[in-house]
Amino acid sequence: MLKPGLSGRALGNLPKHFHHVIQSIQQTDLHTGLQSATQPPDTHLTSAPTPDTPAVTQPSKKLPKTEPSPIILNFQDSRSAYASKGTLELLRNKWVLWLCGSNFIVNNNEKLLKLSRAVLPKSLFDALMKLTFYGQFVGGIDVADLRPKLSHMQQYGVKPILDYSVEADLKEDSSDDVTEAVVTDTKFKRDDISASRDTHQAVARAYPYKGEESCEENLRIFLECLETASEVCESNAFCAIKVTGLGKPNALLEGSQFLASVRELFMEHSEEFPDTIPDYIYLPALPKDVLGPKTPLAQKRMTHEGFDRLLKAAGVKLSETEADEIFDRMDPDSGGRVRFHKFRELCMPGRPHRPLYKLLTKQENPVVNPISIDHLEALDRVQDRMFQLGDRAVQLNSKLLVDAEQTYFQPVIDFMSNKLMHRYNTQNTVVFNTYQCYLKQTPSQLIYDAEKANSLGYKFGAKLVRGAYMEQERERAAQLGYEDPIYADKALTNSCYHNMFEILLAQVEKGKCEAMIASHNEFSIQYVVERMRQNGIDPATGGIYFGQLLGMCDQVTYLLGAGGYCSYKYVPYGPIEAVLPYLSRRAYENKGMLQGSQKEIDLLRGELKRRRWGLAK
Repeated sequence: MLKPGLSGRALGNLPKHFHHVIQSIQQTDLHTGLQSATQPPDTHLTSAPTPDTPAVTQPSKKLPKTEPSPIILNFQDSRSAYASKGTLELLRNKWVLWLCGSNFIVNNNEKLLKLSRAVLPKSLFDALMKLTFYGQFVGGIDVADLRPKLSHMQQYGVKPILDYSVEADLKEDSSDDVTEAVVTDTKFKRDDISASRDTHQAVARAYPYKGEESCEENLRIFLECLETASEVCESNAFCAIKVTGLGKPNALLEGSQFLASVRELFMEHSEEFPDTIPDYIYLPALPKDVLGPKTPLAQKRMTHEGFDRLLKAAGVKLSETEADEIFDRMDPDSGGRVRFHKFRELCMPGRPHRPLYKLLTKQENPVVNPISIDHLEALDRVQDRMFQLGDRAVQLNSKLLVDAEQTYFQPVIDFMSNKLMHRYNTQNTVVFNTYQCYLKQTPSQLIYDAEKANSLGYKFGAKLVRGAYMEQERERAAQLGYEDPIYADKALTNSCYHNMFEILLAQVEKGKCEAMIASHNEFSIQYVVERMRQNGIDPATGGIYFGQLLGMCDQVTYLLGAGGYCSYKYVPYGPIEAVLPYLSRRAYENKGMLQGSQKEIDLLRGELKRRRWGLAK
């Protein structure tokens, strides 16, 4: 029986491996802090190894498998959480988080910011922002401004993930509207919600598109992020990038529609083969309400009969010899079962000649809408820029985190991220794609990507998040009349998160995968730490990383850093005026996490009281 606050429904269906961990913490409560019965109350962790981190992460280096008591994290340890901060900084943190809990301030934050800018001199406004919201959630104006803060963080075992935070959305790409004839799938149409930030407060970060020059400037900034991260981190330096910063949004939109159409075409004309899933992915163990009613893409294969049905349905007339030649190109092993990525290769536009693209897009009523020449060229430039980032990351022995974005951009982001993984993750895990676990599509996508990496012999890099676009995605789906892409409740999202981690863990153990656990959820952090212990995965070199946002959740980040885990803070930076939309989102998201913010406020209050009475070191 779980304690109140740890109900199975609230946490989601947990993988069977973790059930005994629940039993080990029955007598405690995650909301009041967890600790080992064998350690003093102020101990960081029951086990806190601090081995030296090598210059290159070794694949899944294991500790001896033993059966000590579970590692129970004490999230109430305010001394560890705030050891890196001065008293004035704690007062600022407490005040800002309190303001973020005010409905009036959060709901009107953009108006209040505009009013402040209008009535205050720029120098006074900038100083006020640095003392409050900007100082809390942003690392600095530029790389030079960042360096002292990053060095200070690392003294406490926390590394940075640099993230240039200038914002925009589809409304910035008004120079080449996508016509209704080109975008026919309602999921990829333009809409009022994504086209105007004014109608939606919590639009996640994107980049203003003002021509290819702005993309080149963003590329320069991303390269600078990589350089800086490599300078300040002795190993495992990370830089976060967004694909929308590297290309024309409407080209990404049209490319996503094309890729989604090709996938649906394959799903419709392929068959289920359960024996195609590797042993480490045990689908029957996944909850049905998480996996969904559709067969996962990784279990589908196209036979020659299915290919013939596709050609007939598309109105494509080929001789038997011509059809055989195309099928044989998709099936080089002559197994009679074509995998999705081989089918997609022949559907792609461009050179070398791919016959299915021409056949499927040149009909009177094309089965798949073609991509315009201008947008094909724009997508090629996006790919070239990503290759430049990948090349430099390899040279610097650094890593790239490709952020997830809205569902209407995500197909092309997944495609390019996996292409980069195939190119760069041959020896080390350089590129990570991001998987949003509140999306119904995520289990099928992650399982397919992991299985593809395993079969083609490159390392799989995955960052797990719950998601940052829920309100926008749901409003957009309702406005355009398609199915809500997000799980019905938080419990299903939690279940997806934990079960997807189990799939990654099986590959981490074999040195075939690395994972970034990007979460503020204390239970999920406890979950991952305990599963690492059970499987003998070294906290410092095992290939599992933890990440939280700057200005939030210090009781998790610094606790993990003190315990020798690979702990990171997302550190946004940029000019004050340029990051105001980012600050607006931070305020809005803190409102959504009011319970967690209140806990942080209580911890800050307790630490300030401890220092006031002279209990600090």
